Amino acid sequence: MGLFSSDKKSHSELNAFLGVGTEYRGKLDFVGTVRIDGRFDGEISTDGDLVLGRKASVTGVVRVGQLTSCGQITGDVIVRERTVLEKTSVLNGSLSTPVLVVEKGAVLEGSIVMSTDSVTTSKPKVVAGDFGGNSSRDAESESEPAVDKTGSDDSKA
Repeated sequence: MGLFSSDKKSHSELNAFLGVGTEYRGKLDFVGTVRIDGRFDGEISTDGDLVLGRKASVTGVVRVGQLTSCGQITGDVIVRERTVLEKTSVLNGSLSTPVLVVEKGAVLEGSIVMSTDSVTTSKPKVVAGDFGGNSSRDAESESEPAVDKTGSDDSKA
């Protein structure tokens, strides 16, 4: 078994690794799979796979083919194929992905666009979710749109 237990083997080889205690600022372009367990500030761009470990902290713009996260992301995330937010994952910002898997315990706060089209063709849903059931803050309902938890029920529109 490789890094992922899937049939897709084109990106299964780990090409780079930023370990715990590593800090990097700037732009990261890569082919294949990269795992980050340290801190990254800047822009990540690839058609490959990005894996974030539990100690990972990414701030900035992320554009990847696939994302598997156990760490923290703050910023704009655009994923072309599939996003997996594991139970220790925290995402604060916007997410655009055609497929989203969220484990119980993951925290997702921001806007989500789930479409195979580009980000600009769909209106994002504003969401706040603590998938562990322990919300640390109350939903605000001042002149903001209603906050949807998870799900894609568009029948109310």
